[in-house]
Amino acid sequence: MIRPNRNLRTNAVLGISIPAARNSMAAPAPTITEVIEPNDAVGTVETVETVETVGTKPPNPLIGMVQDVIFAMILNVPALRTKLKVILDNPSLIGAEISKVYDELKAKLTPQELEQLNSYAGQDSSRRTIGSVMQTAFSNIMADGKIDMSDAPHFLALIHDCIMLFSADATSNNAVALNSNTVVTFLHFVLKCILILTLDGPEEDAALVMLDGSFKLVKLTVLPLIASKKWCACFA
Repeated sequence: MIRPNRNLRTNAVLGISIPAARNSMAAPAPTITEVIEPNDAVGTVETVETVETVGTKPPNPLIGMVQDVIFAMILNVPALRTKLKVILDNPSLIGAEISKVYDELKAKLTPQELEQLNSYAGQDSSRRTIGSVMQTAFSNIMADGKIDMSDAPHFLALIHDCIMLFSADATSNNAVALNSNTVVTFLHFVLKCILILTLDGPEEDAALVMLDGSFKLVKLTVLPLIASKKWCACFA
């Protein structure tokens, strides 16, 4: 036990003793009755860290995947850099725009389908594959420096290739099982995000109209074949 010294006063925060001023006119230093023990200090730090950890939410796998795909395409396809300056000036823009389209996606899928899709998006191999397919397709689509109605066949080919890709993955033991509705809805989500964040003005509007038209055609022609097990039979 440390014996008190009248000429010393305790600094509880720094853990050191500071000589008291020798002035008979000065008021006596207040007696400190509470001393912070080392264990208490550690406990306080741990509590703060726990609160911070709980308050930090991991990014949504689907939104993270689309962000990665879009950044890769902007870097590798010069014709898709229309909004690059806007994105750089406002870094939160890309996440905000994707979140808006994600809300539309949630309204079209059941909670179970959405959970399966997030599981798929959380796989590194899925991110690389989708990114590679999209980058190759848009390099061909933007070969002439623009998107117009003449690119409709390219959009249909891209959707077809992606569906075939999911069909092939469905036969793999490591793949997350997705039904045909989930796959088509997911592809529409990814492509819409890409168009919104890489094009602008009339070109963006025309591309979105073409995108919606292409998916309506796919739903009328491709999905019935899938449902009847005549094509891509591995889909549920």
